[in-house]
Amino acid sequence: MDTDKFFGTKYEMVRHHIKQMLLDGTIGFGMKLPSEHELMKKFEVSRQTIRQAFNDLANEGLIYKQQGKGTFSNYRKDMRHKQIIAVITTYMSGFVFPGILSGIENVLSSEGYMMLLANTNNSKEKEAEFLSNVMEHNVVGVIIEPSRSAQGNVNLQYLNDMRRKGIRFVFLNSSYSDFDSSFVVMDDKKGAHMAVEHLLQLGHRRIACVYKTDDRQGLDRKEGYLEAMKAYGADIDSALIGEYDTAGLYLFPYMFAQNLLRSENRPTAFSCYNDQSALMVIQAIKDSGLRFPEDVSVVGFDDSIESMPNDMRITTIKHPKEEMGGQSARFMIDMLEGRMKRPQLVYEPELIVRDSSRNL
Repeated sequence: MDTDKFFGTKYEMVRHHIKQMLLDGTIGFGMKLPSEHELMKKFEVSRQTIRQAFNDLANEGLIYKQQGKGTFSNYRKDMRHKQIIAVITTYMSGFVFPGILSGIENVLSSEGYMMLLANTNNSKEKEAEFLSNVMEHNVVGVIIEPSRSAQGNVNLQYLNDMRRKGIRFVFLNSSYSDFDSSFVVMDDKKGAHMAVEHLLQLGHRRIACVYKTDDRQGLDRKEGYLEAMKAYGADIDSALIGEYDTAGLYLFPYMFAQNLLRSENRPTAFSCYNDQSALMVIQAIKDSGLRFPEDVSVVGFDDSIESMPNDMRITTIKHPKEEMGGQSARFMIDMLEGRMKRPQLVYEPELIVRDSSRNL
């Protein structure tokens, strides 16, 4: 290319020149681009101008940077170019996550996008680390489930910096009030209200609940429990309300239920944060020598447990899982391709009545 014949700003000239070398194969797929210093000298421009051009080309998915090694071509002439979408979830296995990830991957791959996957184990520190790393992988969008979403948005600065670079966001399962974004969530408060109302309609009044408090979903589900109890005039006993955070994920529901079931005025039913905590409560019922579900009913949330021994299945609130994952991916693609700005969707909950809840 004869740069003397290009009419435009210096930044546009640099960007056009590099892009042309990528498209015509002068710099082949995986090959290293000239260094910032070499391009500064060639075009007689500042380092900031070169970096601006690099950032734009990275956002298009045409180049990528390797720390300490340089900048490389990510363009392959013989295939449709694939832009990278980062997917950051709190967990990958168990719960609703396999279905969500499957839905995301199916849509992204069918539309020619690549998926970069990470999980935080519900740690805000790991979330910050991954958000920082994402910018080095030249992603164009991030689908993210926020970690410990009830504890505030401590990584707001990362999110704002990435948005300024043109990176799009879709939040899963929860979102932050201080960061306006696309999201795909459930109406968790309504779902818990439906679950508790089901137990109330079966005649239960001593209904215990066990909810997670460091995720926004848990706070909303607890609120749904309280609203349903009040609506039916049932007494709310604070001793029947169990609250735990991520550290108590695999122990608290069992221990809390076991302690309650030993008391003289024990509950006749439990409303649980999710199906996993419901399984722990069910085990506590059995270990306490009580009959399940004849003596104590249990309702879960998220429909993530396929079956239990003796073909027993949990009454629960349906979670759309794969549909939610697919919709989040479609929202991301719609934003990247200019069809939507910041789409948002709240799924209506659905109660699935099975074997674990009985008339009192």
